[in-house]
Amino acid sequence: MNYKHLLLFVGLTFGMASCNGLLEFEPGDVILAEDAINDADDLQRLLVSTYDVVANLYGGRVQIVNELRGPNFGAPDNSLDFTAVYNRETTFFTGINAGIYTDFYYAIYRSNVVIENFQFVQDLDEVTKTRLEAEARFVRAICHWGAVKLFARPFGYSSDNSHNGVPLRLESSQDPLPRATVGAVYSAIVSDLQFAAENLPASNGVYATQLAAQGYLAQVHFLMGEYDLAAAYATNVINSGQFQLDEDLDRFETDLVNTETVFGIVSQPNDFRSSWYRDNLRSDNTSSPQLAFSDDFAFFMSLSGGGDSRSDWYTAGTRALCNRFNNKEYFNIPLVHLTMLHLIRSEALAETGTDLTTAIADINVIRTRAFGAGNNDLDAESTAEEIRDAARDEYRKETAAEGHWTDQLLRRGTMGEQIIIRDAPWDCPGMSLQFSNTETTVQGFVLNEEGGCL
Repeated sequence: MNYKHLLLFVGLTFGMASCNGLLEFEPGDVILAEDAINDADDLQRLLVSTYDVVANLYGGRVQIVNELRGPNFGAPDNSLDFTAVYNRETTFFTGINAGIYTDFYYAIYRSNVVIENFQFVQDLDEVTKTRLEAEARFVRAICHWGAVKLFARPFGYSSDNSHNGVPLRLESSQDPLPRATVGAVYSAIVSDLQFAAENLPASNGVYATQLAAQGYLAQVHFLMGEYDLAAAYATNVINSGQFQLDEDLDRFETDLVNTETVFGIVSQPNDFRSSWYRDNLRSDNTSSPQLAFSDDFAFFMSLSGGGDSRSDWYTAGTRALCNRFNNKEYFNIPLVHLTMLHLIRSEALAETGTDLTTAIADINVIRTRAFGAGNNDLDAESTAEEIRDAARDEYRKETAAEGHWTDQLLRRGTMGEQIIIRDAPWDCPGMSLQFSNTETTVQGFVLNEEGGCL
């Protein structure tokens, strides 16, 4: 590659106190790589810009879109883009999916530039170089994973995962690429996360750590149906002793990083990191927020009976309004957290029929927090099937509005379950978002089928 012609697009600083102006370039600046990257600080600034894009993606935008594809949210109030996603009728002109797709690949591109430009830096010691590469590969992995889940059929849709995935960009070239197979994309994701898990620092402030990479590996292997690995990675994080379940059920903290958060987005006043949640779901500042929970979700929650503290997260009525983000102008957003990992491990152990005692304990530690000690505990003699079903129920409750439930339904569909999502089969046309208009000009690029799910 001719680095004299490599263009580097640099964005805004990641909104965290620890950054302290790490990124000094103005938004929209276009600079040559050899001019931009002269020392280790320049590489760190570029790395921070990849986290910046991740924060913009996961400040609620990706989570909301994922929920709109599934059964947890009702019909949007009046947003055309949200309605297109909800109706599973996105086209390459739909702005929200185009913006998400573009931002995933901005972060991936910048990560690749970090990895490819160590040669320009004279003061780069081996420890710093390894950390920078591990962080860049971590970001590249979670962005490829976010993209392939939204824009392609799930892992397991075909027996050998040879179905179309997303472009797999492991170099900073912006040349057009066809869609790689889902199998190839997942293989690259796992490889990047394994490198990150082995080479990231144990402690890294608000940035990625070894345990953050392992938390993502637990999620990825879980969706791949590799339950032994999912349980093992989840156990590593749970047993680390670095995280504790939050007793007040509010993982979306303001100012403080929640004790459960393994990796997440840190927000500050006026940085708009959590504005997608705040502006579309808060029910305390408007009688008709853009988004609300569905009747199906409200009915599901009602099955818990009285005493479930998570019922405070919504208000039943003409629309089941979301209360999780009320009274907050900004807040941090957990992406990997301890509750999720307990429930992943519980279901993974149930799926393999191993260590059911631990699987039951994982359920009960979550239920004790929600119902109080000794109330609604899962019986110690529960079968693997009963544990699996309980883990699924608790997962849906605990991750409401966090954007994970649709992925779980699609996984179960690939396993042969008859999964119906809002009156349509899980594999109907339209479940995958349509690609950005930029890809329609790529010769031979295969777009997703359109036509909704009805």
